[in-house]
Amino acid sequence: MDGLRFAVLGPVRGWRDGGELALGSPQQRSLLLSLLLRANHPVSTDQLVDDLWDEEPPLRARAVIRTYVHRLRRVLGPAPVTSLAGGYLLTVTPGGLDTQRCEELVGEARELRGAGEHPRAAAALRSALALWQGEPMPGLPGPYAERQRGEWAERRVTVLEACLEAEVQAGPSGGAVAELTAAAAEFPLRERFAELLMLALYQAGRQADALGVYRATDARLRAELGVAAGPGLRELQRRILAGDGALLAPAPPRPGTAAVRPPYRAPVRPTQVPAALSDFTGRAAQTEELRTALLATGTVPVATVSGLGGVGKTALAVHVAHGLAADFPDGQLHVDLHGADGRPTRPEDALGALLRSLGVPGDGLAPGLAERSAQFRSLLSGRRVLVVLDNARDAEQIRPLLPGRPGCAVLATSRARLGSLPNAHVVELPAFAPEEALDLLGRVVGEQRLTAEAETARELVRLCGHLPLAVRILAARLACRPGWTLARLLDKLSENRRRLDVLRTGDLAVESAFRFGYDQLAPDQARAFRLLAVPEVPDLSPGGVAAVLGLPEETAEELAESLVDCSMLETVAPDRYRYHDLLRAFAQRLGPEAELGTEPDTRPDTGASADTEADRPAAVLTRLAVHLHAETVAALGPAATRAALPGTDAPRAPDARAVARGRAEFPGIGALVGQYAALPAPTRLDLVAELLLGCSLLCETGQATRPLGHAAKVLLQTAVRQGDRTAEVRARLVLGRLLTEVGSEPAALGELIRARDLCTAHDLPGPLLALAHASLAALFVQIGRPGDAVDGFSAAIAAWERLGDRRSAAAELLDLAGAFTELGRFDAAARVVDQSLLICHQLADRELQALALDSLGTIAHDRGEFEQALRHHRAALALLRPDDRRRTGRTLLRLTESLRAVGRGDEAVEAADRAVGVLTLDGDRRGRGLALAALGDTLADRDATAEAARACRSEAYDILAAIGSPEADRLQALLGPGRPTDRPRRQWPSWLPA
Repeated sequence: MDGLRFAVLGPVRGWRDGGELALGSPQQRSLLLSLLLRANHPVSTDQLVDDLWDEEPPLRARAVIRTYVHRLRRVLGPAPVTSLAGGYLLTVTPGGLDTQRCEELVGEARELRGAGEHPRAAAALRSALALWQGEPMPGLPGPYAERQRGEWAERRVTVLEACLEAEVQAGPSGGAVAELTAAAAEFPLRERFAELLMLALYQAGRQADALGVYRATDARLRAELGVAAGPGLRELQRRILAGDGALLAPAPPRPGTAAVRPPYRAPVRPTQVPAALSDFTGRAAQTEELRTALLATGTVPVATVSGLGGVGKTALAVHVAHGLAADFPDGQLHVDLHGADGRPTRPEDALGALLRSLGVPGDGLAPGLAERSAQFRSLLSGRRVLVVLDNARDAEQIRPLLPGRPGCAVLATSRARLGSLPNAHVVELPAFAPEEALDLLGRVVGEQRLTAEAETARELVRLCGHLPLAVRILAARLACRPGWTLARLLDKLSENRRRLDVLRTGDLAVESAFRFGYDQLAPDQARAFRLLAVPEVPDLSPGGVAAVLGLPEETAEELAESLVDCSMLETVAPDRYRYHDLLRAFAQRLGPEAELGTEPDTRPDTGASADTEADRPAAVLTRLAVHLHAETVAALGPAATRAALPGTDAPRAPDARAVARGRAEFPGIGALVGQYAALPAPTRLDLVAELLLGCSLLCETGQATRPLGHAAKVLLQTAVRQGDRTAEVRARLVLGRLLTEVGSEPAALGELIRARDLCTAHDLPGPLLALAHASLAALFVQIGRPGDAVDGFSAAIAAWERLGDRRSAAAELLDLAGAFTELGRFDAAARVVDQSLLICHQLADRELQALALDSLGTIAHDRGEFEQALRHHRAALALLRPDDRRRTGRTLLRLTESLRAVGRGDEAVEAADRAVGVLTLDGDRRGRGLALAALGDTLADRDATAEAARACRSEAYDILAAIGSPEADRLQALLGPGRPTDRPRRQWPSWLPA
């Protein structure tokens, strides 16, 4: 935000760090203008509608406003435009808007003229005039833009008049005469220009010309308006006729411009910050960041700490304030603004308390907010005082409480983001790191007790979400019950429904802290807060948020951002939203249909409305499943789509962004499918079964194994119970493929054979049968039964041919070639690839052609024809799209093997290193692990790099062992006995079918 600058005194323009921004259509610029000219102040949506359309808004005016704001955020970034209840606030830093700079220069000139420094005043006004770049805001539609055009055009004439007046008052100037002559001609009915021209001519010794200006002006006024010259012109004419010498001297300073001393001084040094916590823990980085911000010079630094309730904002502020006591020798003020508890302190009342702390008696308090704010700034001028404003509701509550001159500093805490304050440095306070949470627990209950149950303690703080308030409550309960073990409290805390009840002691309760924040939400925010907690997914994209809420994406994103702004939702990455674990538990306790400000068990029975039905958990989960289904279709290639989601059209070649979006959703898809399948009576089992199978085909990488495996197990149980054979087959296919991936071959064999037999017995869709044959054949390759694999791939090809799907048949031919290669039947393998290539050429399918060439490379390599293999692999790479990172990375791995075989070590290292980079960018953890292993093997070929080789293999082992990949076993053997034994290959018994 620091690099943003705007201009409206001419075409509406914006720049970031010197580069001009594309601000959109004229109407979008009109909306930006409305926000800019009210910068740092909230503007309601209703006001914006009036500004753009007045009494004739379109039917969806508010939606159009949200669209424009959404687009502006994409250009400006999210920070400058803050969503408020019912409106928006645009933050502009000092000097960031030309109209603000203009008013600053005019005010500076006014003070200089009052002090008699007319040349400097004229220079300041010249700088202000230079800000105009033609007509203000030309071409912008809407009544507000039209009014502002007129007002700022008039303002320029006023500034020009003041500038020329200052130049005349500075003494004789030929330049002033020339410019005044032009101004008087351009604005013939503005008598002040004529007066100034007469005075400038008189000062230049041109008395007759000065009197001629009077006569001409008087005649024009009589002719056009029927009035005589005004008293100012007549008085100046009289003085010129009388030869008044006082007109020749520069104007003296204006009276009454001397600074007025503040009427009161504090009799004592205020030290109002509450006592610091003796067991304050962690926050070293945030403490140093706040110290640095508050000690900045040359301005009034404002450091703000924001975060969800219970995260420790006040404790941190108090800790930092005590540490800065010596740096603010004139004292520390503190006021609780009660922003989160529903009874926010009025700014004038807060100022009254602060002023009394500075020695102002009650009868000496200024009467109004503006006057008290000025009185407060005057009292702090020239002093070094730290002002701690705790628990603020929003920036508007704080703005009148800010000191005016450097020397003082402000430290504010709030659940809302306060980035719109001038000179603000925002610190977003997260929950504790695990070690910080354990440290706090140990300080309260004692290190000996903590050490005795170390793993239990770690699980306790995890279930608290590492939230400081929750950890402190647990610690207090344990400290009061020395006979309790940590394990006993863990049993209580492990029950999700009771967790918030356990996190309560005395006057401390996590739920109360969250309730204060929830009660401040507008109705649409409260509904969003409750509904977004229904799907038990790790996080949601803007599209997922829109699906859950049943709203357009731009509207839903605005709501999500507004919840982030008030710390009721978190952003963990661009375009990803999530809850803190305990905040999710609170939202789920409220229930999706709760009314704002009503306890869950006291909601009135108003009957089921359409909105209520749409907010039922099953409806919410179905909407999200439909959205993720569409995302998966967009990310899958045509063949995979036909296998997993028959009857669904897929893009011919999904772009990289669609693939990345789809692959990023696997944790959420796994959780959603498991949650939906566990509903009492799920009605769209077909939808979530398609979704799960599609996701498993899309990911094909180890990190998806666990979440998708758990979901497949739950889905399988429900499908069998409901007798849904198609959903059962999809669940068994997912399980079988995942079990194959992690090396659990016997279990995988049982699932895939059962899936194939169900397809045959119940005449299920042909693509499912083809996928079952192909998955079973891939397993046969892995367990050393290539003859059975040939039969399986041949059956899959026949199934695709019966369906008339030549592309899918061509892809399966390549798998068949791999099975022939395993048998040593290289000629048969090559013939099969040639068949596939013929289809590729007929279909003009470059992607499949690349895979076919890569297969030829593998065949040539296994034959010992390494130079031929290199040519095929390089030809495949040339055909692959740059954004097809996964296939590029896997092809590079095979190229590496062929380069090693011909002894081209440097090229092999380069290819393997490139594969590591490409697969890392793709997010393919298993692929990255394989690429690191290949790089390690390649480096190990050269004795001088043995240490680097070991480092690569070690990192590869960590990745592959963590996801249960069988390749980890080979690496463990290569690393030898020196390898730490605390990372055995992960096993996956929890979702193996019974």
